[in-house]
Amino acid sequence: MAKLHGTKTHENLKEAFAGESQANRRYLWFAQKADVEGYPDAAALFRSVAEGETGHAHGHLDYLAEVGDPASGEPIGDTEQNLKASIAGETYEYTQMYPGFAKTAREEGFAEIADWFETLAASNSARRSRRCSTTSTSTTTKTPAR
Repeated sequence: MAKLHGTKTHENLKEAFAGESQANRRYLWFAQKADVEGYPDAAALFRSVAEGETGHAHGHLDYLAEVGDPASGEPIGDTEQNLKASIAGETYEYTQMYPGFAKTAREEGFAEIADWFETLAASNSARRSRRCSTTSTSTTTKTPAR
């Protein structure tokens, strides 16, 4: 079988995964708005569509797992690898991505958005710390699958 890493198909899978993931989040946001506005049927429809997008994203990720996390490039698959990849992603977000976004927003006069990005950086830092402690105990606290 051909190697996926570095091919156009690899890039297409990453793009498709990102698109499906974003669609899922958008539809869940739409559902929340519909709930607030009193449209429970529309909210249910959006949630159903979001679940379909999740299935699509997971399908893409099944293929991407052989080449690593599409966000961090770290190996993924088993829980220990997944924890390490999630730590790498959170670390990037709070050390580089959000601080850079906040700086740009502030320079462009969007102080409230800059504050939001800084809040997210702090939140990601805290989540990373929790994942680090989970990673160190994950192999000793495994519960058998049912």
